[in-house]
Amino acid sequence: MERMQMTTKAMEFLRNHTLFRGVPLHELEGAVQSMHEELFHDGDPLIVEGSYGNSCYFIMSGQVQIVSRNLIGHTVTLDVLGEGALIGEVSLFLEEKRTSGAQAIGEVTALRLEQNAFSRLAAASPMFHESLSFSARIRTMHAMLSKATIWAAIPNAELRGLAEVTVRRKVYKGDVIVAEGTMADRFYMIAEGRFEVRSGRRKKAVYKPGDYFGEMDLLSGEAHTGTVTALENGELMVMGRDEFHFVLQQYEPVRRQFHEVLRIRRPELLNEEVSAKLQFTEAETEQAPEAEVEAAATLEAVIPAPPKKDRWMDVLLALGGIFVAFTGLAIWLKQPVWIYAALISGGFVGPVSFVAYMRSSQLLGFKPIRLAAVFAASGIIAVPVAWVLERFWSVGSGLETTTIEHVQAALLIGVIEEMAKLLVCFFFLRGRKQRFLMDAVVFGAAAGMGFAAVESILYGFMYLQQHATSGMLAVLWVRALLSPFGHGTWTAIAAAGLWYGLGRSAKRGSTAHRLLRMAALLLISILLHAAWDYPYAAGLWKMVGMVMVGGIGIALLFSLIRQGTKEERAMHRAVNPAQQLEERLRQAVGADSKRSGSEGPGTAPPSLTCEGCGTVSPAGTRYCGRCGQALQL
Repeated sequence: MERMQMTTKAMEFLRNHTLFRGVPLHELEGAVQSMHEELFHDGDPLIVEGSYGNSCYFIMSGQVQIVSRNLIGHTVTLDVLGEGALIGEVSLFLEEKRTSGAQAIGEVTALRLEQNAFSRLAAASPMFHESLSFSARIRTMHAMLSKATIWAAIPNAELRGLAEVTVRRKVYKGDVIVAEGTMADRFYMIAEGRFEVRSGRRKKAVYKPGDYFGEMDLLSGEAHTGTVTALENGELMVMGRDEFHFVLQQYEPVRRQFHEVLRIRRPELLNEEVSAKLQFTEAETEQAPEAEVEAAATLEAVIPAPPKKDRWMDVLLALGGIFVAFTGLAIWLKQPVWIYAALISGGFVGPVSFVAYMRSSQLLGFKPIRLAAVFAASGIIAVPVAWVLERFWSVGSGLETTTIEHVQAALLIGVIEEMAKLLVCFFFLRGRKQRFLMDAVVFGAAAGMGFAAVESILYGFMYLQQHATSGMLAVLWVRALLSPFGHGTWTAIAAAGLWYGLGRSAKRGSTAHRLLRMAALLLISILLHAAWDYPYAAGLWKMVGMVMVGGIGIALLFSLIRQGTKEERAMHRAVNPAQQLEERLRQAVGADSKRSGSEGPGTAPPSLTCEGCGTVSPAGTRYCGRCGQALQL
């Protein structure tokens, strides 16, 4: 009796469904016999992404959230479907893995249609087959566009329209997609596979899913500067020239993203004609970062960001604890092994902690191994170079007697040591990848602190030569506490000047203005260094001088940090438009971990490292703010 009632209910539901108009009655009756009514509770999965399906579902009551995982592991809400919707038919029709999942929102009643009955219905009704064919293509393309592309800022409903004008193209290993010197009349987005870009014999980049190419040609009207070749079998999403320009006209976040990526990859193409195509003005450039900040603040108020852990504090506590332990053992046991352990740990605790703090202030930084290389290079190269030059000119030999001689000696030491450290900085900043002010500030801090660490160890070793262990420990403790006000700060300021001199600022200005700013920052760093080293006559004056030098240096450093982080945030938001619709959908259906697939409250997702340039970006980033390439887990 219950089965008959369900059959009657299902038959009535299907006969009134628009997809089944024209389907013979006996075919519908046969399909109903293979259907099963199922009840799902809140958060239950109807469909699992990536699986092979043998059935689809008609929603009779309730709502279903269609979700998918993007390249960076976040759950993307593709749609929310209600009564009458058909889900899961795409994989049955195309005989592919499911490209998205479906989860119940509240109580959901659905009719489950098996594979065989589905195939018979598709064969019996041309309208049913045609509707499914169109729906399958659009839904698949919509899911592909939503996962990890530049269209993240486009509202979901309008993204479906974009899916209708985008076609899928299978490619095979060795296929040349765009040849160097030819004009690309299409815009390409990578769905699957890896693609190499070469200019002559030089490899320029390797693009992966989420990356795109061809936009430079469509914007500039110039021939392609590299050959794009498929390194393996893959799939592209292709959009025509007219459709590409139409999207640019409609969506300001997309224009901004292309503008920033163009500035990253081909800054020489940003002429008046290209800027006109992107409809960009100076007013938009100034106002957009503020609007992005407000939008980000609104979204964070709706869904709070995971707590950020101050890793530099962990470094400080760990190294400080080790130094305290070795100091105690050195005083108590008086054995050489513990004395030298205290010497080494004491030389590194302050400098390493300071560099860790500076790195934590950077939004788009490099892996710690690169900072370690700068730190070590300064200690290995800059310290010997400075020592040789100071001995050669007999600087700081203690023979100075007059005030003028003391001033000259302090200034010369400042010039020698800062120039030696800047040589190391220049080696690491000379590439085009070091494009942010914070790169110079952090690298400069690492170079200065590498110098300071070796210098502290050498000072401590000099006391050991005189069998003065207590004096060595006192020197190390004082230098560890004062390290934030010394070499790291001075060289960070000087490196910022070098960065301006290299013309890396987005607002470049005139050459004279850049050189003037470089000279000013270099002069300030040298004067701070010299004022710190000057042999004051009385202890009170020494203290006053150090406080003033430290205060000025830290104030200027934090000013540079604020300026640098603002620049990084602006670039990061421009290359990664805010996905406001996605967040609103999450809020509507609930952001609990059961349904959204989140990691749970209080769990910080991992940072992402760009394979193209090595930049470490915050969790949730889709595109690298340094080189513009797509990020993946």
